[in-house]
Order: sequence, then C-alpha cells, then structure tokens
Amino acid sequence: MYYIYENWVADKKAKIHKATCAYCNNGNGRHEEIHGDKNGRWHGPFSSYNKAKKAALELEDRKISNCGHCVPCA
Repeated sequence: MYYIYENWVADKKAKIHKATCAYCNNGNGRHEEIHGDKNGRWHGPFSSYNKAKKAALELEDRKISNCGHCVPCA
C-alpha cells in the first residue's frame, strides 16, 4: 500500500510513501496534527505505486517525488 503526502507549505510538494514507512505511518504521519490540515494532507491508500503516482500527478501545482527512505527507486 502507498500514500501521498501533499504539503501545502514546503514548496508545493507531494511525496509518495509506502504505508509501512515511519514517516507515513499508514497515512497518519509522524506527529500529531495539531494544526489540522493547515500544512498538508495524506491521500490514500493506493494498492500500488503506479496508482499512487497517477493520483499524485493529478494534484494541482505539486512537485512530485518519492520518499527517499521507503521508495528510493520506484
């Protein structure tokens, strides 16, 4: 399973993560969301990397990348 984190603050980025990634934590992230969805939001789950990539490409005005920890060579 894969998730996308769409970050609205950090240079309009979206990163693709495996669900098991410590940064993703099954779409819950690493930290309690004390600011709600002010900084960004998680999308998913997606059953494959290709489905996550397709969804990421549909996000408006985002630089898409893979998490360097869990998807270094997708």
